[in-house]
Amino acid sequence: MSESQNNTQLTAKALMCERGGRILFENLEFSISSGQAMIIQGSNGAGKTSLLRIITGLSQPPEGTVSWDQQNIDTIAEEFQQQLLYIGHLAAVKRELTVRENLQLLKRFWPSDAEGSIADLAENVGLRQRLSVSCSRLSAGQLRRVSLARLFISSQKLWVLDEPLTALDVDFITVVEQCLQKHLQSGGMAILTTHRGIDLGEQASFTLDL
Repeated sequence: MSESQNNTQLTAKALMCERGGRILFENLEFSISSGQAMIIQGSNGAGKTSLLRIITGLSQPPEGTVSWDQQNIDTIAEEFQQQLLYIGHLAAVKRELTVRENLQLLKRFWPSDAEGSIADLAENVGLRQRLSVSCSRLSAGQLRRVSLARLFISSQKLWVLDEPLTALDVDFITVVEQCLQKHLQSGGMAILTTHRGIDLGEQASFTLDL
């Protein structure tokens, strides 16, 4: 990995967001570099998810810019998307399929250098004994585990996670924290929202309050 890749930076300048004629935030600025995590906090309706959508390029701000290594993400959209893993607050799971079938889709559409079988991936998220079960029969926490399986195969540099700990039990929260710590230690970056505390180890992290 080159030095420039090691020092990747995401920068937001003078961001504004409004909804229903109400300004949620304005003149918002931050910068996050390789090995860092930013935790976004705020009350319901403060604009946390809206900010994540702007950061990922899914929404356009009325004012301000988001840059990836000093280039506006709108001008390098394809390159930026290749570096991005976005998991929203809703579990992106096909409920009519089994756990195995959903994980197979993830492996197909999220190719990576990660080794291991579908059974290994299911083991990572604690669902090896549920591989043949339809996702329509899973609990909210189990659905979230299927969705978060992407964390174990992702090679993307920037992880943007909207409430990743929702509906998870304490044991799997620890698994997610360890996965995030490993990602940051390897030079990855993370931006996430959460209503609860999260342990990111000794990696550089900071909180943005909306």
